[in-house]
Amino acid sequence: MLNYFIKIFFAVLLVVTVSSHATTSTEQSLPSPLQEAPQAEAKRATIWPTTLYLGIDLAKTGYGWHQKTGNAWEISSSIDFSRLLWDMDYGQGSIHRDGGNDGSITDTTGRYFRVGLGWNLLTPTDDHNQFFAGIRYARSWFNFALKGRVLPCDHRSYNDKQGIIGKPTTCIGCTSGWDSWKGDSVVDWWEIVAGGKVRLVHILSIGCTVRYKFHKKTIKKRCTNNQIAEPFDIPGFGFGEYDHAFGCSLYVLLRIPLQSKHKVAISSRKN
Repeated sequence: MLNYFIKIFFAVLLVVTVSSHATTSTEQSLPSPLQEAPQAEAKRATIWPTTLYLGIDLAKTGYGWHQKTGNAWEISSSIDFSRLLWDMDYGQGSIHRDGGNDGSITDTTGRYFRVGLGWNLLTPTDDHNQFFAGIRYARSWFNFALKGRVLPCDHRSYNDKQGIIGKPTTCIGCTSGWDSWKGDSVVDWWEIVAGGKVRLVHILSIGCTVRYKFHKKTIKKRCTNNQIAEPFDIPGFGFGEYDHAFGCSLYVLLRIPLQSKHKVAISSRKN
C-alpha cells in the first residue's frame, strides 16, 4: 500500500512542478513593480531562511504497526534558505522479532538522527513546493539482545579485513546450545536522498524522501573468544547484516513561513 501512496505523491509532484514552471515563466514575462524593489531587500530575502517545516514520518510508524515488530516514530525538521535546504531528523524505535519454532529472539531499542543539506530544484514560490536532492550524515545508538542456536557474527577472516582474499573463518564461541547475548552499539552511515514537498492545505504539506544508505560503520561489542556479535536490526538503517540499504519516508508537515510573501517573491525572481 505504501508503494501506491509514493506513486501518487510523485505524480502530484510532477503536476505541481510543471504548473509551477509555467506560472513562473508567465510572471517573468510580465512587468511587475516587484522587479523594481531595492537590491538590498532582494539580497536579504535570499540569504535569510524563508520557511520552517516540522513533521512526522507516517511510513515509519505504519510499518512497525503493520509488521507487528514494535513501536517506532520519527520527526523531521527542515529550514529552507530559498533553494538551499537544511534538514534534521530524529527517531526512536523498539524492534522485536520472534523466530518461531527455532526459539530465536532479537530485541533492539534505540535512537537515531540524520542531518544534512539539500538543494531545491524548483523556483521558490508562495506555496514553497520543493523537489530536492541532497546528502545526509546519520548515527544510531541502541541496545540489542540476541538469543538463538547460533548468534550472528562477523564471518570475515583477518585476511579479508586486510584486503587479502581468504576463506571466511568458522564461528567460534557463543554458538552451542541456546546462547544469548546483550550489548549496545553505535552505528553511523551516509545517505544520498531525493524527494519533494507539496502544499496540501493552508499550512500543511506532504513530503516524500527516498534515501540510499551507504558507508556504514559499526562500533561493535565483543562476546567470547574474540567473537563479535552483530545486531540484527539497526534503528534508522535497517538489517545489520547489510552495509548499504534503501529507505523511504512519507511525511505530513507543518509549514511555518519565516518571511513575508513579498520577500519570497523577490527572492524567486532573483533566482
